Amino acid sequence: MSRESTLAQVSKRAPRGWRRTPPRREDREAGAVIILALVYIISVSMVVLALADWATSDLHNTAAFNSATESHLAYSGAMNSAIQAIRYTPDPSATPTPNTPTPTTPGTCWVPASGTVSQLALDGYTVNVYCTTTENLPLQVTRTVTLYACLSTFTETQCLANPELSAVVQFDDYPGGGGIRMTSQCTPPACGYGETLVSWTWN
Repeated sequence: MSRESTLAQVSKRAPRGWRRTPPRREDREAGAVIILALVYIISVSMVVLALADWATSDLHNTAAFNSATESHLAYSGAMNSAIQAIRYTPDPSATPTPNTPTPTTPGTCWVPASGTVSQLALDGYTVNVYCTTTENLPLQVTRTVTLYACLSTFTETQCLANPELSAVVQFDDYPGGGGIRMTSQCTPPACGYGETLVSWTWN
């Protein structure tokens, strides 16, 4: 075969000036680095989003916890004030019939400065407390008092039916070391020598 025919065949196989060049190693490595960088950025972004969501939830939980703690402190403070008030100033103030204990109608636990409800404002919460007393002077436990605490936005009926905090406390109005049997209600401040917390119940 002549040299001219060989050249003609070669020219038919490939366009003039065309030459196949294999990809360089540097190009392949640059593509791999870009892919790895994208995977890394996406992974870091997902971690950051998860941490941001966790931090937001934690902040919300902290706010809710603080609010619940403040309300519990307000209820507890109002309840403790009511217990100490009625311990030394009994209600009823009149002497009930001996051996016929009858609960008093729920009412004030202490004489309010104004209005008709024993009310205390603490930590931004205004709490009403209602007390009812069962008294039997011949017994060592002369008085059993049930207390109900609710926000001031609740009516008395609503509070008694579903109090946020309720407590039962027993008082001994006899002096330490005993004494003659009482026939009349103690006179403040000579009352409440003994105190026993029977129950403290959150709703």
